[in-house]
Amino acid sequence: NAYDVAEIEITKLKIKAEDFAICYASSQPRAVKTAKMIYSGNAIITDELIEVPIASYFLSEFNMPTLMRKIFSRFAWYLNLKIMPETRNQTTERARLFIHKIVSNNNQHVLLITHGFFMLCLKHELKKLGFKGTLPLFPKNACLYILEKSNNK
Repeated sequence: NAYDVAEIEITKLKIKAEDFAICYASSQPRAVKTAKMIYSGNAIITDELIEVPIASYFLSEFNMPTLMRKIFSRFAWYLNLKIMPETRNQTTERARLFIHKIVSNNNQHVLLITHGFFMLCLKHELKKLGFKGTLPLFPKNACLYILEKSNNK
């Protein structure tokens, strides 16, 4: 899709491997390019962090703006409709399993390079485990958002 191959914004954000010893990045091209641009170490590229797919194919027969297709796709995702390539339950489980893998390995200071909507799913799972931090509804590209484990959980 065009989004995956679009150019990424050049950013001044630089993250040292000394600050984040482990970095996981989505296997989608934009995330891989971002990881190479901002992270000084070698990122672990994984399909586990890909964006939640949008099923615009079931809306392709309707002439509507891209934004409307995205809204309808996210609504169908939220309702767990099987027309979606990945339902909300599947996305939640993917996020839960990934977070469990990181937490069970007692990894600290892990950098995740992923995509806006999936980032919100990861945040939801992290909050269940007592992590706190701020992540806007519409995360910005190449911005660092920190979620930390709260001491009382």
